[in-house]
Amino acid sequence: MHKNRVYQVVFLNSLFYFLCAYVLLFLISRISIAVSASAFSIPVRIYYDKIDYLIRSSEWTSDAVTVVFGTGPLLCLILGFVLLAVYIKVSAETGMLRILLIWLVILSIVSFLGEIITGALMNQGFGYVIMYMFIMDTGKLVLTLTGSILLFFSGVILSRALLFTANVYFTDIKGLEKTKFVIYQYIFPYLAGISLLQLIEIPRISWFSTLVRLCGIIFLLPVLSRSFSLQDIYFEEEVPEFSISWKVAGLALAFLLVYRFVFGFGLRIAL
Repeated sequence: MHKNRVYQVVFLNSLFYFLCAYVLLFLISRISIAVSASAFSIPVRIYYDKIDYLIRSSEWTSDAVTVVFGTGPLLCLILGFVLLAVYIKVSAETGMLRILLIWLVILSIVSFLGEIITGALMNQGFGYVIMYMFIMDTGKLVLTLTGSILLFFSGVILSRALLFTANVYFTDIKGLEKTKFVIYQYIFPYLAGISLLQLIEIPRISWFSTLVRLCGIIFLLPVLSRSFSLQDIYFEEEVPEFSISWKVAGLALAFLLVYRFVFGFGLRIAL
């Protein structure tokens, strides 16, 4: 297969897996929030752009705020560590599901640290927890800077690990090919994926969610900048067989339809 054709396949497959990973993480996070809210007898209605908590604002307690608004980010952190351990364990395998796995790891990290960064700036989401902890503007600035630094260095630390998904398509990855692979496997699919999500959310775009997604660029920049200088990687000598995964494309489309229409009308959960 021609090299350019290979990278088209790399891009499309990664985009499909990114979309599946995003909606899966969205479902896990929102359901966990609904469960934590139920512990305080708070029914919720979940939309793709927000969550309506069906109680009066005067009925909120500090414990309820901390648990409900802290559950989603904390679960993402735990999930990210668990899935990273699984990914490291299977990094030498050749299955394409590892692409889904690494996107779940990336999005979990971005979701946790992005919520801290954006929440401290906008006083939404995890920002409510920060407010109830009586952290002043200086503290919020420190949290924003700390979250950004941690997100950047997460990308630095995981740069090499992200290259191992190249064995789905290549027998080795060297020199400029490492940078090109990072661009088509991670940079382009991420930008295309978040752009597509923005489009399907029109007209109810959440700027909080948008900024959290854009935090992913802080993670990916060091991955891109380090890609050329990283050591070349050699895989199996046998040339792998691959193609566009239309089944995953269909699954991504189904997930997007659920995301847009089910959560467009709103899903009420009262446990």
